[in-house]
Amino acid sequence: MHTRAAQSGAVPRAFSRRRAMVLLCVWCCACDARSSNAPTTAPATQGAPPSRDVEKGPVRAVVEIDRNAVVIPETLTFTLTVDAERGVEVKMPELGELLGPFGVQKIEKAEPAEGDVYRRERWTVTLEPFLPGDVAIPPLTIAFRDARPRADGSEADVQDSVDTPELGVRVTQALADVKPPVAIDVPTSLTLLYWALGVIAAMALVALIARRLRRERPEAAPAAPIVPAHVWALAQLDMLAAEGLIERGRIQEWYYRINAIARQYVERRFGLMAGEQTSEEFLRDLQRSSFLSARHKDMLQQFVSACDPVKYARHQPGPEDIRWVNTAARNFVVETARTEPVEAPLDDSPPVARERPATAETSAPGAPGASA
Repeated sequence: MHTRAAQSGAVPRAFSRRRAMVLLCVWCCACDARSSNAPTTAPATQGAPPSRDVEKGPVRAVVEIDRNAVVIPETLTFTLTVDAERGVEVKMPELGELLGPFGVQKIEKAEPAEGDVYRRERWTVTLEPFLPGDVAIPPLTIAFRDARPRADGSEADVQDSVDTPELGVRVTQALADVKPPVAIDVPTSLTLLYWALGVIAAMALVALIARRLRRERPEAAPAAPIVPAHVWALAQLDMLAAEGLIERGRIQEWYYRINAIARQYVERRFGLMAGEQTSEEFLRDLQRSSFLSARHKDMLQQFVSACDPVKYARHQPGPEDIRWVNTAARNFVVETARTEPVEAPLDDSPPVARERPATAETSAPGAPGASA
């Protein structure tokens, strides 16, 4: 009886073990099936690079990329290879700064390779992705022309094109690692006091240095006194006479120079813009001005009227005419000059010391320097 009871208790325990073993086998099979149906997550760079080709008539094109997944800011290498039968003209596509969603960084064109049957051209393009996502390199159109004679002796000009297939690329963007929060040390009241005292001391030191530099800065040298207009004009007339233009036959140049000296003297002495005016404008403004007497206005008008025919009409003046123009210029400068003493040398000319301008008699015809 005890034996029968022991046997009846052993049966349930053996059944429980068997049921557990069956459930374990079923779970293992389910896990195996799930792992076999799951997509592979191998890196895209493993295995052969993605490549596709297309063929049409005598032309075959192959496009290839070094990998089909790239992380910004990495670059991607795209290769285009075109094989054409000998005698077939091929026109490669034109690439600009963009190729679809990619930027074109560099294009390397290999030298065409000539074979017995085919002629090969290969481009290697470095691409730069801009935005993350699933993108594609768009098709490129390759035009060709086949004008070879046929086997039957006929001739035909076949013009066609072939489009390369797309190549898909997955672009991702690398994110910077997130750093843990950093605790900011809040200074105590004593530390703030030290900082404030340091800033005040630095500002005081800067102010002291600036004040010392301002005291030691040398004073600017006083500007040289302006040369009086009559001193400048008489010196210019002396230099013109010393050049001997009249003796060398350069009469027209002499008239130009003496007329310019008189006009610049009027500008320096009275502030009239005589140098940039025509003779008519100059004389008109001269009559309106209140700086000159009627006699000086008439003298200057006769001087300009005597110079213009020689300057513009190539009139040949006589010795008396030349002497009168030279004397009139000197007399006009002397009679309208200021009487202040000269305190500075002339600009661009030897120093001329004149406490008072020369009288009109010293510049009369026949005096030294009056002759041209």
